[in-house]
Amino acid sequence: MTHAIIGARGDMGKNLLVPLLNKHGNVLQVNRGDSENQWNKAWKADYIWLSIPRDAIPELLKGKKFSKAQIIVDICSIKRNLSKDINTLGATHLSLHQLHGPFVPLNGQKWVHINTGLDLSQNKHVQDLLDFLQKQGISFLSAQSEDEHDFMIGLTLSMPELATIFLDTLIDQYAKDAGHKTPSMAKLMEWAVPASNVLFSYYIHSINSSADWLRNDIILGAHANLPKSAQQAAARLSKLTNKQIEQHLTRQRDFVESLPLAERKRVRQWIERWFVDSTQKIFTFHQNKSMKPKLVLQECADPDIIFPVQSKKVSVGVHGIAGSFTHESLLRLAEELKIPVENLDLKYLVEADRVIESVVKGEVDRGVFAMANSGSGAYVSSMHAMSNNNFKVLAVYGMEILQCLIAHPSAKTIDNITEVFGHPQAVSQCKRTFEEKYPNIKLSYGKDSDDTALCVKRIADSELPKTTATLASQVAAKLYKMDILEYGMHHDPFNTTTFIVIQKQ
Repeated sequence: MTHAIIGARGDMGKNLLVPLLNKHGNVLQVNRGDSENQWNKAWKADYIWLSIPRDAIPELLKGKKFSKAQIIVDICSIKRNLSKDINTLGATHLSLHQLHGPFVPLNGQKWVHINTGLDLSQNKHVQDLLDFLQKQGISFLSAQSEDEHDFMIGLTLSMPELATIFLDTLIDQYAKDAGHKTPSMAKLMEWAVPASNVLFSYYIHSINSSADWLRNDIILGAHANLPKSAQQAAARLSKLTNKQIEQHLTRQRDFVESLPLAERKRVRQWIERWFVDSTQKIFTFHQNKSMKPKLVLQECADPDIIFPVQSKKVSVGVHGIAGSFTHESLLRLAEELKIPVENLDLKYLVEADRVIESVVKGEVDRGVFAMANSGSGAYVSSMHAMSNNNFKVLAVYGMEILQCLIAHPSAKTIDNITEVFGHPQAVSQCKRTFEEKYPNIKLSYGKDSDDTALCVKRIADSELPKTTATLASQVAAKLYKMDILEYGMHHDPFNTTTFIVIQKQ
């Protein structure tokens, strides 16, 4: 089967549809300015995906004719009776909308399937596509009509976007009435406390998550007349008495307390993540300066037991090579426990199973290895090695993983980088950042043996081109005398790896 994606260069096309549909058939990417031959091929595809603004579609399809066997799939945020324009063209119309945008993993994606009045239950090509999407982990909601879908989007997309304008207006009016200068959003984020995180983080997140044309469309082109409804609601708000406001607050409290505790915790986690993400966007945390990774001791024996003071140095087997994140975590742990690093004889054993085996055999006094990452999950090789051996756990600790973009000094700026090659976990932890900021840089996943620090060493040793960068620790960059082009490339603001210190049983 052939898929033609119209608007493949947009975020939705390049970050979601192209990699997704490549698993289902051949993909033809079509964009404004492409040759007539390219467009002619697109119009003959089995599935034609319209990943473009809704109002551009009628002119694009004007005068076109298709066969009933062809499926035109529109993914517009607001339909505004789009089926009326498509149903006259001869093709079968499938109307979908991916609610979560292009940067949420497939197993977390929620799409809407909109009923446009056609019975698609017996259409083999439509059902085949829907089955494929569900097998990728996408869940579906149903909308009985385009009108119902657009009302749904008015509430879930248009209203939050419009609320950013209301917030601007409210802040400005309150400042004037209170006799103060209107503060900037950056200043408000600096002042923010948990109660205000919801408002100010949502404001930044909302604006940062959507293109300007899309925000304009979902506010001014919202179902019915949302701006007018907002104006009328503001007029009603101005007439509320204090007693009526108190009654509203009581009803709101009753509703929230009726929610399961797990649901309330989940919402709080969302807000916390938004707040960290939004403050990073404003203050560019990690981007331009070295930072000490945070370290949290989850379980810890006495420091003198972990790294005892003795006549000879304590030998420690390290998961990775010099400059690896395990090495960096060991330096931070020694600092936290006030243990001089010069008391330790570090043995870089690269793999977790070698670390554990060396401890069990008594070849080293202690072993340190990574067990799991908050975003990319358990280290499978570590899990297997742990299950096959007996040892004593002395400490369990988590360290913030600050993924740095590291390149040869001759590269000078990120503009000279064409590819990033790295350990698969490191690349996966930074994938969304590159999709959003540097979509033209090719991401290449190495093997598990491609240790983060080893990749830096390969750049230093000219085993990799000077236009190739990698992702590793600040320690690795300093050790191999390479440049850090940008700090904090990881997209998860809570990116943390759990490490274990062990000794022989």
